[in-house]
Amino acid sequence: MCGIAGELRFKTKEPARADWGKIGSLMSHRGPDDEGFLACDEYCTLVFRRLAIIDLSPRGHQPMTAGNGRYALVFNGEVYNFKELRGQLESLGTTFRSTGDSEVVLYALIEWGAQALAKFNGMFALGFYDSHEKKLLLARDHAGMKPLYYLMCDNGVVFGSQYDQVLTHPWASHFKVSKEALGLYLRLAYIPAPWAVRENTHMLEPGMWMEIFADGHCKQGHFFSFHQYTEPTLRGVEALDAVDQAITAAVKRHLVSDVPVGAFLSGGIDSPLVVAKMRSVSSKVIRTFTIGTGEKETDESLDAQAYAKELGVEHQVEHISPDQALRLLTDVIASCGEPFGDYSIFPTLMVSRLAGGDHKVVLSGDGGDELFWGYPSRFATLLRLTADFKLPRWMRRLQWGMKRALRKGNDRFLLMDSLGSCHRAMHTHLPEPLLRKVFPSLPVWPSTCNAYSYDGRDPDRIAQMSRWNEMVYHLTMVLMKVDRASMYNSLEVRVPLLDREVIDVASRIDWRDCLNVGQKLGKVPLRNTLARSVKYQTIKKRGFETPMAIWLRTSLREMFEECVLNRREIVGLEINRKALRSVFEQHVHGKCNYAWGLWPLLSLALWEKKHHVSSSASIN
Repeated sequence: MCGIAGELRFKTKEPARADWGKIGSLMSHRGPDDEGFLACDEYCTLVFRRLAIIDLSPRGHQPMTAGNGRYALVFNGEVYNFKELRGQLESLGTTFRSTGDSEVVLYALIEWGAQALAKFNGMFALGFYDSHEKKLLLARDHAGMKPLYYLMCDNGVVFGSQYDQVLTHPWASHFKVSKEALGLYLRLAYIPAPWAVRENTHMLEPGMWMEIFADGHCKQGHFFSFHQYTEPTLRGVEALDAVDQAITAAVKRHLVSDVPVGAFLSGGIDSPLVVAKMRSVSSKVIRTFTIGTGEKETDESLDAQAYAKELGVEHQVEHISPDQALRLLTDVIASCGEPFGDYSIFPTLMVSRLAGGDHKVVLSGDGGDELFWGYPSRFATLLRLTADFKLPRWMRRLQWGMKRALRKGNDRFLLMDSLGSCHRAMHTHLPEPLLRKVFPSLPVWPSTCNAYSYDGRDPDRIAQMSRWNEMVYHLTMVLMKVDRASMYNSLEVRVPLLDREVIDVASRIDWRDCLNVGQKLGKVPLRNTLARSVKYQTIKKRGFETPMAIWLRTSLREMFEECVLNRREIVGLEINRKALRSVFEQHVHGKCNYAWGLWPLLSLALWEKKHHVSSSASIN
């Protein structure tokens, strides 16, 4: 696990004269064990920071070269099936110097080119340069566990593990804030790939590769795509057994390490299942880590302790308190590098710091919610609405009016034009009409973003389309948060539930074997698999959150007023101060809980301040 950066200069342009020492230092926390720099030729530069996990010797140093210097690699991540790939390459005549996976990745790319990417079962971002063909290959793992940002312009391409590395490069200085990215952020509280804050900058999409040549032309494609619909072939006990076997095998693969491996442990289902599997396949002492919030609705620490006791692991708990909000704020903004509005990054930073005190590697349970229909309030609501959306829109409007008149609720989804629009509204942190009041010039939803461009009346297709959406969009936000928080603390987080084998099994299961709509209970196969290992199990769905609603009324109130309310614009976008003041006061006085909508605005303002976004970089 490491940090990578570099550039490819186009033949017709002068060198950028970037400060690679500074760019490398920005990711020093990602790799405190070693650093590397390589000017491959007059066109390509590669930079690396190492967190040594497998093969701790100097043989794992990067940039790693082969072919008398023709090929060079910077690789961030882990490929868990590297031993199998190593055997295949040795049978073809390759001789290895190291015992790690990076050299396997290097020779696999030399042997098979971009086709090697589909063979990798792991998490990674990489840059691979061929100095004979003057060609740079960039790629990112199938699920988006590792980030890779890039800037493409007339001068060339610059890439990095962190967005602030791209912003630091001289080529980025004159590009304005992207209207499309800002519009996405204000609605979703994060910026999904391929967008990024400034024009001409992007995050590479999961499962995607790009080949950029020094003459300026570019090719790209996907080596993995999560299917929008797959005919289910696994049901009942057969599905449960397949899930159990796949997760067991995945956890065993993810334990390959030359340093101790711990685990995050929540009070839910996914991470306790991962820890249970760790106990079943390893005889080593396992240490687990949890953060408690001290608030009834969000604190999982007692449930986590109950799991830890039954599983027989060494468990550590740390509690987050209101006075820590301000102390953590600097780390939150510094760790992100771009605006980020999911405030569960606060406890994620804390648990990463707790684990990172004496561990370099932990396993997490991320991915279970998205793969196995684990957000029952969203999924069940969409499935319920499939019946309503068989009616014409005018009848749905009449139905909405009758419910409102009879005071039987105000089902706003009945007024929307598609089930995809309903799903989008579930992820929008401030309702669209309110956003437009606060931001009179709110950028429109990008026409090229198809995140919620689906409709239909068939429950089977809606169930799978909604899961596809959660996997391709929401999950990448979760993984973005985990990568930023963990690597800020020099900690590698491995995600066995996103192993290629687990994803393959999950994609073939009938949604009815995963989601009980009546009980609003998701992840049924994971629950049943966990029940094979432990008696204790929780039912209530809780996010990994902090009491942000309270913080905005107390410890963060003054900062919000100063950084957001007392200004007329934010990154060049006009603010209706009266409308925003009304929203904030409703929240402060407890009339509404707008924490999920207000924190992203504070995060955006603090990011703007830290990165000194000048008027020249603001939107038009």
